[in-house]
Amino acid sequence: MLLFGAQIVKADGRVPVSETNKYTKFLRAFEKSSAVYFGGPNGQDQPAVLIHGISELEGASEISPGTGIYIGGIDAAIDGVLVGRYSPLDFRFFIGCHMYKDGDLNTAINSNKYQPIACARSLALKQCIQLPKPLWHEVMEMCGGEL
Repeated sequence: MLLFGAQIVKADGRVPVSETNKYTKFLRAFEKSSAVYFGGPNGQDQPAVLIHGISELEGASEISPGTGIYIGGIDAAIDGVLVGRYSPLDFRFFIGCHMYKDGDLNTAINSNKYQPIACARSLALKQCIQLPKPLWHEVMEMCGGEL
C-alpha cells in the first residue's frame, strides 16, 4: 500500500481492525489535501517516504545532521493533522526512488548527467503544488540559468 507497505491480511482474508483504523485515520487527516510525488522508478512497491521539516515529530529522524529536513513519523503526523497542530501540506509523500549501484551515481555526475547543488532548507521543503512557475525552473534560475 502507498503508505504502510503491504496490507496485513489474516489467514481468513480479513484485514485486522488495527490496520483498518490506521487507513481510516490517514484518510481523515489527508483527504482534503496531500502532496504526493514521484520519487523515481525504483521501489514503487515500497511504502511512501514521508519528508517534512518538523523536528519534534515523534518517530522522525533528520536526514543529514544540521539540515532540518526529516524523514518518517507518519503516525505522529496523522495525529498532528487530525488535531490541527499541522497542515497536511507540511508533509510530502514520495513514492519510489532512484537507486544506483556502487559508483554509478558518481559516473553520472562526472559525465554531466546530473549536477549536485546545495540549496536552502526552505527551498528543499517548498510546497510545489500550484506554483506560478515549476520549482525546477526556480532552482535553475538560482543556479544562474544553466548547469
